[in-house]
Amino acid sequence: MGAFKEFLDDLKNKGELKVITEEVDGELQASAICTMSQRVGGPAVWFDNVKGYPGMPLVGSVYCGPGFIEWPQQTRRMQGRMAMALGLEPDTHYDEVLETVIDRKSSPIRAIEVETGPCRDVVMEGPEVDLYRYPIPKIHDKDGGRYLTSHVVLTRDAESGWTNLGVYRLMLTGRNTLVQGTAPRLTRPRHIQQMVTKYAQKGRPLPFAIAIGPPPEMMMAACLDTPPGTDEYALAGGLGLSSLAVVKARLSDILVPADAEIILEGHIYPQEMGEEGPFGGVSFYTNKTQDFVYRVECITQCQNPILPFVAEGARFSDTMCLFSLLHSAELTTLLRNCGVPVKWVTLPVEARLVLAVVCLAAQPVPGLQGRSADLIFGNSPFVRQVIFVDPDVDSEDLILALTDRVYKANFIRDYCIDPKIDKPLGLTENGDFNRQLTSCMYIDATWRMDRPSETIPRRVTFESCFPEEVQEKVIKNWNEKWKLSPRVWRYKAGTTVK
Repeated sequence: MGAFKEFLDDLKNKGELKVITEEVDGELQASAICTMSQRVGGPAVWFDNVKGYPGMPLVGSVYCGPGFIEWPQQTRRMQGRMAMALGLEPDTHYDEVLETVIDRKSSPIRAIEVETGPCRDVVMEGPEVDLYRYPIPKIHDKDGGRYLTSHVVLTRDAESGWTNLGVYRLMLTGRNTLVQGTAPRLTRPRHIQQMVTKYAQKGRPLPFAIAIGPPPEMMMAACLDTPPGTDEYALAGGLGLSSLAVVKARLSDILVPADAEIILEGHIYPQEMGEEGPFGGVSFYTNKTQDFVYRVECITQCQNPILPFVAEGARFSDTMCLFSLLHSAELTTLLRNCGVPVKWVTLPVEARLVLAVVCLAAQPVPGLQGRSADLIFGNSPFVRQVIFVDPDVDSEDLILALTDRVYKANFIRDYCIDPKIDKPLGLTENGDFNRQLTSCMYIDATWRMDRPSETIPRRVTFESCFPEEVQEKVIKNWNEKWKLSPRVWRYKAGTTVK
């Protein structure tokens, strides 16, 4: 895709970006506008005139779209702007976008190191470093402060030299200080936690670089849950179909995207912790926590930088949509590699990433659903519930999945609570508060394999009740002759026909 500004230009040309020229306050107002846009499935929003910050625009809701269940009433798709980040059209069907991510992940393209780039147009060090010069917004009324929410944190392993790309919110606490905000993990520590520990054992601070407004493919690569040692620069290159241009950071050996909007560099001192939060997260407000302090010692930027942000928590944010698509691709690959005949997997944004819907491509053998659910629960940091559906369920028509859950699944036989795996307790549910754990469950909403085919009822849908020529005539007249709203479509073998 290329630079972040090129992506924004593409969004604007396709009607996916609204530019607001009148003055808007970065203190809550900008986030409130993006929150409303996300509620109604609207466009990304560029704020060209931020109060108190002349020439410093904000942009929000860059990667998100409406939910799957409400999509038929919307002109946009959940995956639409992410499809554009991959060079596809915004109306590309979910199945195609999912398979594109899976295919490109398997074909990484190594980064190319260059001498310089737009991110070096302006350099600030020492007393010139002042994060308050940027319109870092306050997202929610009860947040603990102003937050950076759309960026990639780059850190380098002390032993192997491997560079990790991570996404963590950062609360502004001073002219040159930020405090990281991450949900605690009870099992596998995050990569950055492991790296800080290694540097602490050597008595050294951990160098970091923060790329604000990186190329979209780098943002997507940072959201993937990759094992240590993975070349995530090459992963980004594969997603974007071209090598990522990178330049060496000024304070460390970390390679940063040459055409990022802003680069922050500095160190994390293992013994220094700061208070972060509360913050309006994906589900509810988080509590105040203690986390790593980022001391910023150098800032480089392009001319006229744009500061992206995420209106988190509101349906449906960049975070939810990015992780929904990308983690669905990871789980689809995982199941296929283990021999599960899976057509697609999706984490509906409506369920805030804790539910996976798995479409089986063939009639499963007995016990396959349980083993598949164990694979998902054991490898996903998010999913606590799984619904298995038959291959006639379209990935963009999840109302059918919910219908099958009610009508096909036997409440005694097909609702299975997994006693072997516990998950961290979410803020939105009751559970074992002493251990801070909750249970996992899967639902088999498929036809039993021993059921005679002649006894399986036929669905009543637009596609199943009328001949194809009648369907095509209705859709053509509706969209082109009568110009009724909203535009309509029909499902056909994993595609949407308009």
